[in-house]
Amino acid sequence: MFALLLGLVLVAMGAWMYGRYEHWHGAWRSGIALLLAVLGLVVAWPGAAPAGDAVATAQEELGWQPWSPEKVRELTAAGHPVFVDFTAAWCVTCQVNKRLVLDTDAVRDAFRRQNVALLRADWTRRDPAIGAALTALGRNGVPVYVFFRPGKEPLLLPEVLTRQDILDAVDMPQSATSRLIPSTGG
Repeated sequence: MFALLLGLVLVAMGAWMYGRYEHWHGAWRSGIALLLAVLGLVVAWPGAAPAGDAVATAQEELGWQPWSPEKVRELTAAGHPVFVDFTAAWCVTCQVNKRLVLDTDAVRDAFRRQNVALLRADWTRRDPAIGAALTALGRNGVPVYVFFRPGKEPLLLPEVLTRQDILDAVDMPQSATSRLIPSTGG
């Protein structure tokens, strides 16, 4: 998104310079405008974005795996707690939560300490299986954060996360009863 925005700004600057400085005659005016427009197109070109495989590899390095209902059942049946991030590339709140909460050292350490499996359900293209899972959780959009503990009801976390929300959920004793954390909508 940032590359697209930056590219469009550069193209707009080229067009603005071409129109604004009409008293510049010759190659300078056209050259600078063309240079900015070409630079903008190169920056914004879709092929410049990381390929899907590169994004998947980066997620795996951080410990995230693709979500599926079968994977949740398999992991919880094996006794592992599971954290599911229902997200989408176009969801601003999702991206802010990733940057400010999920991708922090404190949260990663808590997940590692409690051996939490991390699954990401990417709803960018409105996958019907993810839509059905959201509906089953009483939600109709993203972000949705769910913490599954073996033998317990799913624990829904708020849409706007804090580190403390995650730390409290992860460190909650297995014997504690599940509770729903109030959501801000959805």
